[in-house]
Amino acid sequence: TIEQAQITTNICKVLKLGPDAYKDKSRFPNGSWCKEGDWVLITKYAGSRIRIEGGELRIINDDEVLAVLDDPRDILPANIL
Repeated sequence: TIEQAQITTNICKVLKLGPDAYKDKSRFPNGSWCKEGDWVLITKYAGSRIRIEGGELRIINDDEVLAVLDDPRDILPANIL
């Protein structure tokens, strides 16, 4: 189960929001789902990947955010912590 969850989703930290993020009032009537500094859950294939300095950055669309997490450890099973 842990392996399957890791394959299907990714936890990312929001570094920057673009100027047009969440501006479509018909799709986001309550405004932004996330802000800079938030931890978000996205699907494995969301966005465009940029590999840099041994890590990976993703450029994603505003509608690719599945959830905002208070703490990324919140979704890990207890035996992992």
